[in-house]
Order: sequence, then structure tokens, then C-alpha cells
Amino acid sequence: MTAVYTMQANLEFQTERLLLRALNRIDVIALRDAISQSSDTVGPWLDWCHEGFDDLDAEAWINRSRQGWLTGSSFELAAFEIETGTLVGCIYISSIDSVANMANLGYWIATASQGRGYAHEASEIAATLAFSHLLLTRLELVMDPANQASIRIAEKLGATYECKARNRYMYDGSPKEGLVYSLIPEDILRSH
Repeated sequence: MTAVYTMQANLEFQTERLLLRALNRIDVIALRDAISQSSDTVGPWLDWCHEGFDDLDAEAWINRSRQGWLTGSSFELAAFEIETGTLVGCIYISSIDSVANMANLGYWIATASQGRGYAHEASEIAATLAFSHLLLTRLELVMDPANQASIRIAEKLGATYECKARNRYMYDGSPKEGLVYSLIPEDILRSH
């Protein structure tokens, strides 16, 4: 029997500083600006992040994100500062594998909001959600070996470094070596 992963797209989660929720059509401009203005710090690691990211790209992104929620294939949470309403980035549970009962945990934070601990804060919520609601038993965090910011976030989350994997992810149509970290439910319980 194949597991079915579902969550309602109208769920909202709150930390001390952040509101996390699914992206909506009203977020087109905020998403466009956050991504297009982050090409210098996010673009080297995620090929979709470039200065030319426009309204059509943002609309397509939001449509794919909403489709992921509807099909249960991925769950992306946009993170907004509670105080200002600013979109600071997105956290996502993707590449869900029902046979292995695992998924990827990914995150990106807009350049203007980096260095404030938002990725860690939001990732803790996403990991808790993955383990407590989706009942996944493993999350993988995969990153370029030179992406020091992502490595620090994985380590701060209590993720275990497992290996440097050849051809582990794609960037601009080419396979790239990636560091693989993992989280299991006990890791999140231990960090609280």
C-alpha cells in the first residue's frame, strides 16, 4: 500500500518571529522581488534564482507550489516576518518518497533577510510537520559542498552529515556533487 501525504493548504504556523503558510496569488510581487533581488547569494546554489525572475516566473512558481499541496507531492511554506509582513524566504518538503517514507527538506532565504536565523527557525517547523503530521521517518538536506550557510543551518538543526554524493542534484542542467545530511524524528525531539 502506498502512503498518501495530505495537508490543507490553508494551514498556518507561527514562530516567535515568523508566519509560515502556503504561497497564494497575492504573493506574486513579494516572491518576484525576494528571488530577483537574491541572485547574488541564492543563485550560486539554486539555478532558478536569477535577476530576471519576473511576474510570470512567480505566478508559475506559485501554481506549482499550490499543485504540490493538492497532490501531496510537496509542501512549500513561505516565511513572512510577523512584524513587517516581509517575505523572507521559503521552506519546503519535496521529493517525497512513499516507499522509503522520506523526503528532502530545502530552504532559501532572501538576501535582505539572511543572517537572522530565519532558515533555522522555519526549518524546525517544517521538520516537525514532516515527522508529526506526514509521519515521515527521514528527511534529507542536500547542498553544494561550498554552500557554507546551508551547512551551518543543517548542523544547527542537528542533522547528521552522511556523505558527499556524486551527481546528487542538478544545477543548470548538469549533475553536481552534493553533501547529504539527514534528520530523523529523534533528532528534532532531542533539539527541543
